Amino acid sequence: MKKNIPITESEWQVMKIVWNEPPKTLQDILAGLKHTDWSPTTIQTYLARLVKKGALITERQGKGYLYSPAVSEGACQLAQSKTFLKRVYDGSLTRMVSGFVKNGNLSSDELKALKQLIEEQERKNAGNR
Repeated sequence: MKKNIPITESEWQVMKIVWNEPPKTLQDILAGLKHTDWSPTTIQTYLARLVKKGALITERQGKGYLYSPAVSEGACQLAQSKTFLKRVYDGSLTRMVSGFVKNGNLSSDELKALKQLIEEQERKNAGNR
């Protein structure tokens, strides 16, 4: 399984449909994307690209296919996050988070959740010493 599959914004929308209770038929995917102005042909093109990239796998079912993710949503999110972090913040998570904190873009709930995550990681790090 590839770790970093480049997925475009449009392809992300397709993947989100497939990640939600796979496998999906073409009809399931078309129904899930009915809010877009994409034609069925456009959606089939995205599916073909995702199969070629290795993000989706297909299984023959009658005259059509079942589409399943070949990579987890979490793995794709992590890979895309790392790419974004490297490109925009020179790989510095501290710079990114401090930018959000200093601009007041984090709610109280988000700050609380971040504090909890940091405390959990500190406990793990202390246990590994």
